[in-house]
Amino acid sequence: MSTPPVLHVGILGATTATESIYTSILSSLPNHYTLTIIHTTSNTLEQNTQKHADHIPQTTTNPDEVINHPAVTLIINLLPFDHHEQYTLAALESGKHVMVEVPLSLSIHGLRRVRDARKKGAARSSPDNTVANANNATTGPKVFVGCARRYAPCFTEIFKKELSSLGRVYYARCRNITGPSTTPVPPNTPGTGYINGNAALPSSLAPSTSSTARPARIHALLADIFGSNEDLTRDREAFCLFLGTLGGHDLSLIRESLGFPDAVSNISIIEPFYSAMFHYTDDSRGVPEPFTLVYEAGVDGVPRWDAHLTVYGERKSVSVLYDFSGVGVGGEGVAVRVVVEEAVYDSGDGKVGNGHVNGYGNGNGNGNGVVNGHAQTRPRLKRTEYVSTARETYEQEFLAMHAYLVGDAGDSNVEAKTTAEDALDDLKLMRMIFDHYDRQCGTIRTPLG
Repeated sequence: MSTPPVLHVGILGATTATESIYTSILSSLPNHYTLTIIHTTSNTLEQNTQKHADHIPQTTTNPDEVINHPAVTLIINLLPFDHHEQYTLAALESGKHVMVEVPLSLSIHGLRRVRDARKKGAARSSPDNTVANANNATTGPKVFVGCARRYAPCFTEIFKKELSSLGRVYYARCRNITGPSTTPVPPNTPGTGYINGNAALPSSLAPSTSSTARPARIHALLADIFGSNEDLTRDREAFCLFLGTLGGHDLSLIRESLGFPDAVSNISIIEPFYSAMFHYTDDSRGVPEPFTLVYEAGVDGVPRWDAHLTVYGERKSVSVLYDFSGVGVGGEGVAVRVVVEEAVYDSGDGKVGNGHVNGYGNGNGNGNGVVNGHAQTRPRLKRTEYVSTARETYEQEFLAMHAYLVGDAGDSNVEAKTTAEDALDDLKLMRMIFDHYDRQCGTIRTPLG
């Protein structure tokens, strides 16, 4: 069996916060990755890099040097989400793989441009076989979308297993409310650098060297998302910015856990808080049974990270809780927890009525502790907790990415779930939210008003 190739990594938009994790993870996987060059505008980054890297990578303030570096085969794009597309396009057209955080793009037009850039990159990487590569999605550069919580061992091995055995789902809740000191430090901007290879990018979305250009760039991005400059209200802008950061990770986790909702309703945007209701039909047991997920998110002034997804069954609830705010250098510290709470009966036949949630049987209970002729016992709570550190979580994600990019499962045997194709499903869910919000606000008139 041949040894999988080592990917030479260039990082765009590194900060001291992100660098301490990524550099350590890359160094812990020397048979898979080697860090070659880092783009940053941080004056203290080079000193920190020397502490965590096995060798000293080149540093630059010009992103073009990373994208066109002849040795780099993978670019990790840590720039703000409004820079995701343009630098991803440039990297792909240069024939390099790209890792970019959720969301890859909030625009269907953006995803199409990414697809076209992959074809150009494939043609560039193998000019002697241009036609074959341009039409083969398995060749040429690929895009891996980062969403670490979906690779946490306790999520993939415990949460999803417990969820599959939960029985009927009655209710679900997803919350992500963070404070200022727990919210991840925003990645830095491209600085004074520039990029090449953006022929496919609309001029309104082209990168600018001016930091004052960001409001105009955000406005152009929103117009690309919604199709026009009309109705670009402050609410829509605020919600898009949230989905482009923390919110996109929430929706990605919801979708993998519960799938697409049948409908979305009751959207509330009161900046900086957002909420919505997702309506599902669970037909896994052959009988359609509805349930609702309530999504609530926002940022306040309390220094804590209250983020989780909880699914409630009849006698068991399963939660995945995530908090990357306390992650130390090298990914030390618990980042993801799975908590299983269930009712356990220590005596009797363990039955409560005829299976209804309230346990009162078929109406024959007389309120004296006897149900259908059986002595009713009070269940005790059994609580089991499983944890995954940030290092474990990121290592699984990076092993999955390596296997996906080089086309070899290697020793990880981890599925790459967060690809460009998967990003399209994230975008579909976001579109469901905005389409209903338009109807809710009266922007789109339907036969129902």
